[in-house]
Amino acid sequence: MPKIILKINSAADTVYDSDDVCCYLAAASLPEDVLEKCQKTGKMVLLCGEGAAEKCKALGLDGMVVEPDVQKPLKVQVKKEQSVIGAHKAFGIVIPARRHEAMLAGETEPDFVAFKYAPEDSAAALEVIRWYNELFLIQSAVDLTSGLQDTTGADVDFVIINSRDYEDFGC
Repeated sequence: MPKIILKINSAADTVYDSDDVCCYLAAASLPEDVLEKCQKTGKMVLLCGEGAAEKCKALGLDGMVVEPDVQKPLKVQVKKEQSVIGAHKAFGIVIPARRHEAMLAGETEPDFVAFKYAPEDSAAALEVIRWYNELFLIQSAVDLTSGLQDTTGADVDFVIINSRDYEDFGC
């Protein structure tokens, strides 16, 4: 079973500290005490959302995850964020489950690429993920923060889920 990246969206979300959770993906808008609660578990804390790079650097957090606008040059967006947080921080990228975006994302050398897709597109998305895993050595993930869905057949390293979905996911 893939490891879980637990997304913390609000101060009311539960910070589960179990062996299947490998790190936290926290909204950059969260207050510092929530981020400190995540840090106290000893697991990595990654930020996402507007201002994530600056806050990550200011607080000395472990890294960030970006969901770039695929209508704009992807490399430029990613390199801009990476330059703010520094070369030795963890960096993930969330993209639509399409080959073109997967190739562009892989070229930016992130620590992992997360594929986001609608339930009705799961068959095509799983095929893209299989193709990606055969071609790239970069770790892969599925982003289920828009809603839980069956990931059977998705050979990924990580699954990103919301804290509120943790128990429903079968953990």
